Amino acid sequence: MKVRRGLLGLLAVTASAAIGCSSSIAGTPQPGLAPVDVGALNTGSYANEPTAYDPSVGSAADVMAIEARRMLNYLVLPTDIDSALTVIGDVELFSFPEDPFIGKTLPEEYRPVTVDNKLIAGAYVSRINPDLRHRKKLIVSILRFPTEQDSRKAADDFDRITNADPGRHPIAVDGHSDAKATSKDDVTAVSFLAKGPFVILTNVGVPQPDQAALASVFKKTIDKQIELLGQLRPAPLDDILDAPLDPEGVMRRAAPKATDGTDPFYVEYDFGPLEPSGELHYERNAVEMQAVFRDSGVDLVGRRGGIVYRARDLPAAIRLQSALVRLGKNDEELIAPPGLPDARCVRLDTTDSIRDYDLFCAVVHGRYVGIVVSKARLSGAIDPALYQRAAAQYAILAKSE
Repeated sequence: MKVRRGLLGLLAVTASAAIGCSSSIAGTPQPGLAPVDVGALNTGSYANEPTAYDPSVGSAADVMAIEARRMLNYLVLPTDIDSALTVIGDVELFSFPEDPFIGKTLPEEYRPVTVDNKLIAGAYVSRINPDLRHRKKLIVSILRFPTEQDSRKAADDFDRITNADPGRHPIAVDGHSDAKATSKDDVTAVSFLAKGPFVILTNVGVPQPDQAALASVFKKTIDKQIELLGQLRPAPLDDILDAPLDPEGVMRRAAPKATDGTDPFYVEYDFGPLEPSGELHYERNAVEMQAVFRDSGVDLVGRRGGIVYRARDLPAAIRLQSALVRLGKNDEELIAPPGLPDARCVRLDTTDSIRDYDLFCAVVHGRYVGIVVSKARLSGAIDPALYQRAAAQYAILAKSE
């Protein structure tokens, strides 16, 4: 079960690391960054060398998780449909038929659909807008089944179970007469559309009853999702393991999960390499970061204990770092860790919904930006390990060249 919420931290700066006084500076200073003595950084108990990324692949579900993560790169980004949908709900990956029901992501009554039709893998995202009085939502999921026949039957089964609820009526979606879209109150509506071996599941919410608004969101979402599926070739099951688990070494550059259990998150469901389009689902400022990724040439992201972004070059990485640490209304910037004057650290007012953190630091080395996270203590004090994690992530990047 994924941990989703935590207490908000209050600012109290502490640091357990000491700045080294050696006159010998390791590495070559780069334009725009102060030199860093890597050997003098206090990395605590955290790994400060690159480590191989060798995830356990001991079951069919582990294999399908790789495919599900790849599918996330081709899932509609809700802010592309409505830029007001800035609040992340869930980002989920499904790797076996019962997976959508473990965390109650899909309603339990849909379990026979995924089980009987042998769901292979899936990706799911939900976002809402921050306006409580004018609530909007968009949930999009792509679910892969073994064959086109299975996906068509799954879409029919989803629709049949949904419409067992009396009082629902169809919503016509322009250009998609085969989309099985229905609503009970014209405020929320759901649709199921089979496309090749995939089912596109879309759940829409608008502020007040409005069939036309629902139909418009459905059309825009389905149009975009079909376009993205046109770029996604379902990997043959026997070939999934042939895909590189650490493309171009991005995962070995990311800090591994802490061995002492001090990470604020407890599971590794989001670990793995992603294209920028996949990573955007996890970004709190998705609209801004989409433009920043493009302008900074971000082409690869590795999510591990630390999160590493590969930009075009050093100046682009510095711009990316500035965007990643942009403060929200009640966020607060923290002092830089000892020995890392160019690191940027932030206390979030709202706990991250994916990794359950409210403190993070961003470090830059070369074309890479590394993010490490932690959580404020119950007293409100900053976890001293945050700065050690930042030092360790920097050291890993420095030693990865």
